[in-house]
Amino acid sequence: MSSRLGKLPAKRQQVQGNPDSWRNDKRTAAQRGYSYKWQKARAGYLAKHPHCVMCLGEMGMMDMRPADVVVECARRGLPVPVATVVDHSVPHRGDPAIFWDSSRWQSLCATHHNRDAQRRDNGSERPRVGLDGWPVED
Repeated sequence: MSSRLGKLPAKRQQVQGNPDSWRNDKRTAAQRGYSYKWQKARAGYLAKHPHCVMCLGEMGMMDMRPADVVVECARRGLPVPVATVVDHSVPHRGDPAIFWDSSRWQSLCATHHNRDAQRRDNGSERPRVGLDGWPVED
């Protein structure tokens, strides 16, 4: 089995080569806007929108109320798609007007945030794939 460590420098260079990456920003999370005020807003948003919108889309449950999602998941024998992240559906790039515009927020699970949303922000978005393995049209 070959080592994967040889791939690390290229990945690191890719991140360092992206000037828009938050990883290049030397400010703290609070200095970038993720303050106590954000934590309260995030908690309130997740209370109203508790399910991952990408999971709901994949399962065909986008227009259901939260309680109906739980019942339908139980009926289908699926895990409830709990959201843990409030994502800015439009990258704010430090613009406070975009950052605080809750109409541009979406609830995501950690998997969708860490994979799909970051691909979107980095310009390397891949087509979404449905549960059947075929690409999903938006």
